[in-house]
Amino acid sequence: MTDWLVLAGCFVIAFTAWLLDDKVRGAAADARLAAFVAEDRDGAVVGPDDVERLGPLALGALNGEAQWGARTGALARLVAAGRLHRMPQDTPGQGRWESRDAPPSDADEFERELWDAARPLHLRNPAFSPGQGEGEYLWELRAPNSWHLVKSAEARLLGEGWTRARFEMVPGLPLRWGRWSAIAAAATVPAVTVLLLDQAWVRAGLAFLIGAMALRKVFPDGPAMPRNLTTVTGKGEAVLRVARERYAELDPATRPATEPYDPGQVRMAVALFGFAVLDRIDARIKDDWAREAVVSWGPGE
Repeated sequence: MTDWLVLAGCFVIAFTAWLLDDKVRGAAADARLAAFVAEDRDGAVVGPDDVERLGPLALGALNGEAQWGARTGALARLVAAGRLHRMPQDTPGQGRWESRDAPPSDADEFERELWDAARPLHLRNPAFSPGQGEGEYLWELRAPNSWHLVKSAEARLLGEGWTRARFEMVPGLPLRWGRWSAIAAAATVPAVTVLLLDQAWVRAGLAFLIGAMALRKVFPDGPAMPRNLTTVTGKGEAVLRVARERYAELDPATRPATEPYDPGQVRMAVALFGFAVLDRIDARIKDDWAREAVVSWGPGE
């Protein structure tokens, strides 16, 4: 019975030491992360024309949702410009959307493909959408040949230092010796000796194994405490903050309800302030899209 108590004591001591060393190493890693983030933000510099140069597509990617934001912004712009209409109730194709007239003269490739995908079946390019003859549901609209715009924007953000690669670890994480694990490893030596003298060979082996595991936690190159950086750099946070200040009048939280959005402002508004803008354009956009996925995207999300 005493042998089992000795073995249990070894395990409790070692486990407690592991927790204490992990806590010390985790606190050091958190401190390094906080210092790195503070340094990164302090060194962020945004040029006077960076906001306009990046444009709504790249800013939307910085805001956390490149593909959803790009497609939603383009659709909202077409609706605001009167180039995309919802089919009325009690008519063929009710609940679907259909494009009208011509796409805006300054429309990019993304908007033009979405506009073409919503044209009547006998007019549209069948490569974009094989759907019904009376309009299209929003979640069916595709822009298959223009996703390279989103990928190019993401690559540009990465190349210019507005974002960083996913799962990038904090550089210079401190290496800490496991002081408590060293004490636990040392404590197993007399325990193993006692068990060997009692000829409790199995329990002595288990105690030795616990000591070896504790010793593994002693060295700085032992189990690490990783900390991943956010994908948006301090520079990216700064340009988003500048953009929201510069386009503060587009924020639906403060914009007067009676003031409509100019179609040319819609994509920037969606990029910076998220899906709340859709309620000010046409609430049916978000309502219809909710059939495919529940979305709640806005600043900081």
